[in-house]
Amino acid sequence: MRCERIGLRDDGTSCLDVLALDPEISTGKTKERPAIIICPGGAYLTHAPREAEPVAARFLGMGYQSFILRYPTYIADHRKPLDPNEVRFNENTPWPEPVVDAMQAMAWVRGHADELCIDAGRVYLLGFSAGAHLACSLAERFDDEELLARAGTDARTARPDGIVLCYPMLSADGVLAMSADGEGVAHILRRALFGTDEPSEDQLEAMRLVRHVRSDMPRSFIWHTAEDELVSPEETLGFAAALLAAGVPCELHLFERGPHGQSLCDETSAADEAHLNPEAAVWPALAHTWMSLGGR
Repeated sequence: MRCERIGLRDDGTSCLDVLALDPEISTGKTKERPAIIICPGGAYLTHAPREAEPVAARFLGMGYQSFILRYPTYIADHRKPLDPNEVRFNENTPWPEPVVDAMQAMAWVRGHADELCIDAGRVYLLGFSAGAHLACSLAERFDDEELLARAGTDARTARPDGIVLCYPMLSADGVLAMSADGEGVAHILRRALFGTDEPSEDQLEAMRLVRHVRSDMPRSFIWHTAEDELVSPEETLGFAAALLAAGVPCELHLFERGPHGQSLCDETSAADEAHLNPEAAVWPALAHTWMSLGGR
């Protein structure tokens, strides 16, 4: 098994963790495997640990060469409390800055496909919450010439073969509304997402991914819960409807119960009992079946 960390930026703010199975299945025989790049959530402020290694290990066990994208976030030290007086901030991370890192991650994985025995036509991008926003952003902007130039790659390489969106944040509207009662937190979120305390309507509109659905997007697998109070399940339903209207293949699972941030929904990743949800814990198997159907 190969485990290593690949730096994506010279300043150390972004990297790709590699968890890859030995390509050799038996003596002298190798097997091509699909690959999955995981983007943890964290409101573009930080990364949620339960949405990183536990998920990579689960998909590794299902035969995927697994990668964790540690894209740049606003909080430089993820272990510090969310207090402006206690943390260091990275001012160079506003969206769509992390899309450059997602493009670089796709390029690295595809560039090492032969070495790792990866099926370069089955490279998927999976994200949770804000990480899902990032995954979906790449699915909509994979041919953005400015971002591609900065990433040093091309649209064909950067485009995922499919995206898996887990309780996705599809705009900044709900997160900003939830933080309105705490001005300190709202200030930090605005700076993290937009790089300013007063985002313009154009900036807000750019982050509303339902407005930018396109017919040549990769196929999508989406799951959410009806009880999620942090990001809107209704927004997810509207996004799925927009995909279908555009002719983009889509599979959607809306589970009845469960809060935001459940990750694998079992003891492997649960932060507390609320994250134990046997009904929704089937989602990795469902996603695996969906990915096994192949790309467009």
